[in-house]
Amino acid sequence: MNSPEISVIIPTRNRREDLRLCLRALAAQDMNLSRFEVIVCDDGSEEDLNSVIDEAAQAGLNIRLASQSHKGPAAARNLGIRESKGRIVAMTDSDTLPRSAWLGKLVEALERSPEAAGVEGLVMADNEGDFDPLGEGPTNKEGGVYLTCNCAYRREALFQAGGFDESFPYPAFEDTELAARAQEFGSIVWQPEAIVIHPQRPLTLHAVWKKLRHWEFVLIMGFRYGYLGWKRYPVKHPGLRVAALSVIALPLAKFRTAWQWAGRRPGAACKLACFGLVEAAGALILVAPRALFGNYREKAARRNYLLSNNK
Repeated sequence: MNSPEISVIIPTRNRREDLRLCLRALAAQDMNLSRFEVIVCDDGSEEDLNSVIDEAAQAGLNIRLASQSHKGPAAARNLGIRESKGRIVAMTDSDTLPRSAWLGKLVEALERSPEAAGVEGLVMADNEGDFDPLGEGPTNKEGGVYLTCNCAYRREALFQAGGFDESFPYPAFEDTELAARAQEFGSIVWQPEAIVIHPQRPLTLHAVWKKLRHWEFVLIMGFRYGYLGWKRYPVKHPGLRVAALSVIALPLAKFRTAWQWAGRRPGAACKLACFGLVEAAGALILVAPRALFGNYREKAARRNYLLSNNK
């Protein structure tokens, strides 16, 4: 078999049934299946994924499983990048549903823009495109978000950029950090015709509390690149800005949304407002002191994870 042109990388951890649906969507792509390989990167799952992989192979996918102990999605994607054979490396998540034209449109955008290092596509929730008040999930409707559930990079650019920063252990800001690095070697173009559906997840108190850990990586982005996550949020004093955003701005956004839904879904609105209170209190206790008094300049250094011997 000839070497594939494209490698599709899917990190996963304990999402066997979601992965099954994602792989079925990839098997239904409207390009010849021989043009791409699929590398499922298992990040220490407790579930056996072999039956899902076998089913996808029987459906015609050129697929293989790469496994590691639990290190996080950044390390899992780096594993896939190292194992990849294609000149283009596309990425999605195990709980997404790529539309049939998805991969072809990403490749088409890169072929149309030879100077580009990567391309990002449209991400929306279910078929309606919006989340309900107690649902959450990533969306990208206008570009400039750089979600790894819908993107592709030239493999050469990924090695130049050093891959994903594995010191970002959560599914948070490891994608925008990679985009910041990759754009030193070429632009990232927008392709709205490459569509991925990202089913919404329920917003829970546990999820709100867990996300307080993500602010550390927003701070690192601020010290490393001079903006918080995305270039449209430039910052001179990352610590002060993160303290204000985590304690005040984001909880207020939940209160605002709760108010907008109060008449239609009073129970959900009340629950969302309570989540806002918990978020504000948690950020005041856990995030603000670290943001104001922590030394994040020492964490601003970046190394090449793809060329280092850390498989």
